[in-house]
Amino acid sequence: MRPRIGRIALLGWLLVSAFGAGCATGVAGRIPPAVFQFHEVVRNQGGEAGGWKVSQTTITLTRVSRTHPVRANCDVEIGVPLRSVGGGAVPDVVAQEAAATAADQAARFALGRRPVTSAELCDLFLLEMRRLLAATLRGCRVRRFVEPDIPQTTFVPE
Repeated sequence: MRPRIGRIALLGWLLVSAFGAGCATGVAGRIPPAVFQFHEVVRNQGGEAGGWKVSQTTITLTRVSRTHPVRANCDVEIGVPLRSVGGGAVPDVVAQEAAATAADQAARFALGRRPVTSAELCDLFLLEMRRLLAATLRGCRVRRFVEPDIPQTTFVPE
């Protein structure tokens, strides 16, 4: 019975070696929620919905490859209402967790598409983040930096 397990393990190793040669896959690290620091830019005037807070973060995405390496510093501005219609208050911790989860998934998606340029990588990343966050945070907005005077954070995986 033991030799069979050894052959299966060897076959698995050979398949991984054959298909993985030349390009590293996966994302190096999880983007922590604390990277997304939200700052109020429009006060809530007390209605059912209103107010606005923004986070600006530069996220470094890297695809390690012998033939087509790509590294991009993607500027991401996430805007979230302080209170959303029908959803109530949006606490910072909820917005941070949603942003981090979306950023992780969007990074995997964008890097998996194997873009040729850093601009293409950032575009794919932003589009996927926008799609993912729209399903999680009602009324949110994802784009490159636009809002002035917002403290910016940076995430570079180790």
